[in-house]
Amino acid sequence: MKKTMIALLVSSVSGTAFAGAYVETREAYNTASELHEVILRAGYNFDMGAGLMATNAYNVGKWDEMKHSYNEIEGWYPLFKPTDKLTFQPGGLINDNRDGSGGAVYLDTNYKFAPWFNLTFRYRYNHSNYDTVDINGKMDKNDTHEFANYWNFKLNDSFFYTFEPHFFQRINDYHSKNGKDHHWEITNKFSYKITQNWMPYLELQWLDRWNYYNSEQYRIRLGLRYFF
Repeated sequence: MKKTMIALLVSSVSGTAFAGAYVETREAYNTASELHEVILRAGYNFDMGAGLMATNAYNVGKWDEMKHSYNEIEGWYPLFKPTDKLTFQPGGLINDNRDGSGGAVYLDTNYKFAPWFNLTFRYRYNHSNYDTVDINGKMDKNDTHEFANYWNFKLNDSFFYTFEPHFFQRINDYHSKNGKDHHWEITNKFSYKITQNWMPYLELQWLDRWNYYNSEQYRIRLGLRYFF
């Protein structure tokens, strides 16, 4: 591990957030590249909606290697709550990988329509601290605007579903993996709390088209979280 990472998570973004400390592991498989990634995570969610989380990610290839992928620090706080249903929460994060470091700032607007359903809209600005070659052969920063929303459903006391469409727009002269200046990432997340301590989850994702593989890229994530 390069360093110990700590992050803040917003409990209202996901219908699966619970107060208290937890540890987590997650495995991800990308269909087009046929590569795997594993994360290790520990954190704490506070009753008022803030949280702490430490994450390290590793690229394990086709289960034939172990390379550091990234570390990330994310933080936010429910800053303004004009009603018991509406919350505005600014946040930010920093991260690092083999190429360098980066970060993001964002604003979440969450509205609780019912005890079993809440919706979050997010605007996020993603920034790279290092330069890479753009489509014109010049060195620049590959920053993006990100627009997302989270449809969080509490189906019962144990079963939760979240629908997450994300839209990314390149700010400078760069292309996404689909060869365009924008792309989509869409996630369906299913979480089931077996006991007060154990909660497995499944994420099914579409990551738009990846031209390098001449294929649509899908990702399957399997995770397990343990609450203390």
